[in-house]
Amino acid sequence: MSATETTPIMLGIPTPGARPASDLFQEAERQLNVCNSCRYCAGYCPVWPSLEKTTVLSMAQMAHLGNLCHDCRDCFTACMYTAPHEFDLNPPRIFAEIREDTYDRYIPGRRALRRLPGWSGTIIGFVLAAVIIVLLSLGTDGGALFVSGPQSGSPYELVGHTAMIALAMVPTIASMLVLLVAALRYWSDTNSGSFRGLFDLAAWGPTLSQTARMKHQTGGAEGCSYEENEPSSRRRYAHHLVMYGFLLTFAATVSAWAMATFLGLEPPYPLFSVPKITGILGGVMASIGCLGMLWLKPRSDRSQTTDTMRRADYGLIWATLLLMVSGLAAHLTNGMIAYGPVLVFHLATVVACFAITPYTKFVHWIFRMLAVQKDNVERHAVARAAAAKEKATAKEKATAVV
Repeated sequence: MSATETTPIMLGIPTPGARPASDLFQEAERQLNVCNSCRYCAGYCPVWPSLEKTTVLSMAQMAHLGNLCHDCRDCFTACMYTAPHEFDLNPPRIFAEIREDTYDRYIPGRRALRRLPGWSGTIIGFVLAAVIIVLLSLGTDGGALFVSGPQSGSPYELVGHTAMIALAMVPTIASMLVLLVAALRYWSDTNSGSFRGLFDLAAWGPTLSQTARMKHQTGGAEGCSYEENEPSSRRRYAHHLVMYGFLLTFAATVSAWAMATFLGLEPPYPLFSVPKITGILGGVMASIGCLGMLWLKPRSDRSQTTDTMRRADYGLIWATLLLMVSGLAAHLTNGMIAYGPVLVFHLATVVACFAITPYTKFVHWIFRMLAVQKDNVERHAVARAAAAKEKATAKEKATAVV
């Protein structure tokens, strides 16, 4: 391995080292053709019925299948053709490689950026340092951030409300634009250039429901085989805690902004206010979920993923935990001398994470949701065609009787 390939992952940013796209395509095609002939796993998740409908595999179709996979690994546990069988099938690993290739191909600038030696640690350190410097320069009375807490308990005494919003919005909007471009490019490729299914509201209903319940992490209704290749629901529950905890903290931020901007109600907010309840509850939930995932990760089979994706997973978990813990620390230290440094560190972490979001493992949920939507669009199309055929048959029978 080169020095680039062994660069540590920070905040879930994968490093180079994946196999060339042509080799990946050939190996994926080999394995999936065997799977398509076997079809033993057809009832485990949507991947295998979707593969069954495919006559000719393409890179776009493989991208869809790879992101439709929720990495439950039940297929590996059930497969009779894994090593030491000569077929040496490993669907979870090949799908992990496909997801890595997806991120490289569809996220603008990602492939070129991550070729820089040691870029992950360098760019994150630079962004964190830059944000902290900006926050210090915006703080009132120079070093007041480090010598005293706010007299009223409001963070806006240390960093102005407008400045804080602007500092967070600029990288967030930039990241959202990058992710929007990536999502549209991915959808266009995997749907032959048609965007019709993207606006299929009937399909979005089950898509959002399945995403909210993480239905496809249940494998064959027995739970993920992620943990020591034994079915368990612990990983799914940990994901639920992280996802809903994160959404609650986001709701806390939005509600605080709305109360300050539109109602003129500035912090500190009482304990039983919306920002406090959602922020503290969400922070605790996500922290517990992250700790659970850190406990589960070493118990998973390394052979069923890639080293870069494994490090990306760890990086994302630690980054999320850092966000949540620093946010909770800001709540706890409000009114103390330590509040200034803790607030600066938390805000810097938030801004840095949002700034580099498109280049971290956080992006997986976008491609996965789009893959689920495509699958539901195809299922609805089949159902509508079957209904129309049944209706036509019934009409023919009725006409024949008359």
